[in-house]
Amino acid sequence: MASKNGFDSKKGIGKLKPIPLSQLMDQWKPREWIVDLFGAKGSCVLLAADKGSGKTTFIYRMAEALEYQKMFMGELKTKKSNVFVWQADESRNNALDKFKLMDLQKENISFLFNDDEGGNELNIDELRILVKSQDIDVVFIDSITGLIMGNGISIKDSEFCIPLYELNNLASELKILIVITAHLRKEERTEVNMNDILGAGTQSGAVSDVWSMWTDEKDDEIFYLKCLGKRNCEKGTKWKLQGNKEDYSFDLIDADCGDLLPTEKNKLSHKFLKLLTKETKEYTYKELAAEFKCNFEHARRICIKLFTEGKIERTKIVEKVGRPYFKYWK
Repeated sequence: MASKNGFDSKKGIGKLKPIPLSQLMDQWKPREWIVDLFGAKGSCVLLAADKGSGKTTFIYRMAEALEYQKMFMGELKTKKSNVFVWQADESRNNALDKFKLMDLQKENISFLFNDDEGGNELNIDELRILVKSQDIDVVFIDSITGLIMGNGISIKDSEFCIPLYELNNLASELKILIVITAHLRKEERTEVNMNDILGAGTQSGAVSDVWSMWTDEKDDEIFYLKCLGKRNCEKGTKWKLQGNKEDYSFDLIDADCGDLLPTEKNKLSHKFLKLLTKETKEYTYKELAAEFKCNFEHARRICIKLFTEGKIERTKIVEKVGRPYFKYWK
């Protein structure tokens, strides 16, 4: 008789079939950004923000950039995508007012509202069918908080996180990007951390990456966007955004703590690639920093990004004294 864990005690045969690491690594694919530095293919990204902090118009503008494969906020490269927006927080009339101001009337972005059939209940199987049948590349859910609570699940219950794990698995399975928004606790803030996200504390562990967004306390057209972790975006990345109430547009105008703007990083990345392609010599990130007169940390981050994207290779150097280091090559 088989036990609950699937092991047949009489036959000595179980259902568990571990996969050797060597076989798992055969499945590895280079990281592919759908929205550069923000959202990667096969991942679920949580964007946490206060109500009225611009997160809804932010994702609408991102959806627009993805449809036309244009630079998002003037700084982030995007991949042309078929986009679906599940709007569970905002009424249809309020959304239409925003579309008018944003001049989005001609966009070919599909929407589902909470008063549409099936629009007030998160059904992962139905979402999978929709994504497959309509060849959807990017799904936005605004907000996951409202959608799950609408199903009678308390935001404080650990059960609240289960759909987030399922969405993350769905993104990985279908190789799409899913961006879900969530709310923050009601507090005045000049920064956001994981503890500020409203709901069960484990929800941040259910997704691939977590971003936060908030408005400047002195200027409601200035916004901040920060990566809180975990797998793809660089933890601690913080950008300053200039908003515009007339058309709900955003421009990325500054990077925090001496970081480079995304376009500057891309230019430096191109220089690294050009040199490594031309030369047979292998370079450490410090040697590349010296070559192009840039910060060591900027060079290190760029080398890691290029490596995870499969654009360069590296060799591990182990010496008798000191910790191991890497040399990069193309």
